[in-house]
Amino acid sequence: MLKGVVLAAGLGSRLNPLTATRPKHLLPIAGKPILEHIIVALKEAGVEEIGVVVHYFKEKIAELLGSGEKYGVKITYIEQGGAKGTAHAIMAAKNYVGSEIFVVVYGDVTARASVIREALKLHEEVGAAATMVSVEVEDPWNYGVLSIDENGLLVRVVEKPKRGEEPSNLINAGIYVLDGSKVFQQIERTPISPRGEIEFTDTLQLLVNRDEKVAVLRTSREWWFDIGRPWDLLDANKALLKELAEREGWMGGVKVDASAKIEDEVELVPPVVIGRGCVVKRRSVIGPNTVLCSGVTVGVNCKIENTIILSRSNIGNSCKISHSIVGGDCVVESDVEFRSWNPDGSNIFMTIKGVRVDSGRKKMGSVVGDYSFIGRGAVIAPGTSIFPWSVVPRRMLVFSDVHYAP
Repeated sequence: MLKGVVLAAGLGSRLNPLTATRPKHLLPIAGKPILEHIIVALKEAGVEEIGVVVHYFKEKIAELLGSGEKYGVKITYIEQGGAKGTAHAIMAAKNYVGSEIFVVVYGDVTARASVIREALKLHEEVGAAATMVSVEVEDPWNYGVLSIDENGLLVRVVEKPKRGEEPSNLINAGIYVLDGSKVFQQIERTPISPRGEIEFTDTLQLLVNRDEKVAVLRTSREWWFDIGRPWDLLDANKALLKELAEREGWMGGVKVDASAKIEDEVELVPPVVIGRGCVVKRRSVIGPNTVLCSGVTVGVNCKIENTIILSRSNIGNSCKISHSIVGGDCVVESDVEFRSWNPDGSNIFMTIKGVRVDSGRKKMGSVVGDYSFIGRGAVIAPGTSIFPWSVVPRRMLVFSDVHYAP
């Protein structure tokens, strides 16, 4: 029986404040957690036994996935014992997969069953020790770039080369087919990187150096997202909403749970997902590219677009929320505005792990952690992070990140 391994032990600190209260793998895209999309893709590719490598908030992952029965798979949980690198995480699954061929998917990327099937086919055809999925990007100098030979086999990974000196436009997609009889021996020989971790790209280089075949499957970019920062989550959500609306034939481009209550004069601008038990009151406009997770209430005359609102949050009347992510169990009082653009048209910056980072976007709103309260009439500047349990006073103009102050 072909087995899969999903790496879901990481902290996800670049997605704070959302990951202060949950693992990043449980953040939703198109209304379902990232991890759930991966499990479904593996099942559709013929992988029915899946080991999930866990550590951070592992109990929440187990609560969501359970035994795997609801997905038609058998799930086993594997404790990594700390985030010590991708090779270390794969090594944690050694006893689970043994010396057989198995599939690995990073728990913070989007996956497609068709791509996994193609990787399995290529692996068998080449007789590879490892097969990695790659995606073509327009800015490879921002990534680890793959150098491949004329046969499509890996030569080396070049980390963030100078612009114009990249060996290809291919980067690692975080999806592998591996031969356990060859890979684990090289993981044991893999040195600790300067970051203090055991990196699987270093393991792949050891395989190449021993004349083992590492095949590279080339794919286009449109299906793949590495969800490492808040705007990545919004981008993935937008793309997957569009894809699912077309593929599943959502009526009018919207998917509304039967238990949701949509009052008169509400406009749903597709694509939109309205979850279980949601209430949207009259004259509100929801969408496009918007998800209301279960139990969300939206007041009268609101406008919410390009936004994800997590479960059980309450949005008051006449709020404007754009290009933002609102955590679970939040209260946003009436007349609050989440601004998503700079008056001069410049890019939006956010603070990620203490560093100001250019989002590369002209529109990016705010990210609000769970259990936060935003008072009536507050205006939140673009690129603002509001951490869990924070309180924003009424009529406050917020131009910097807000941290919980007990």
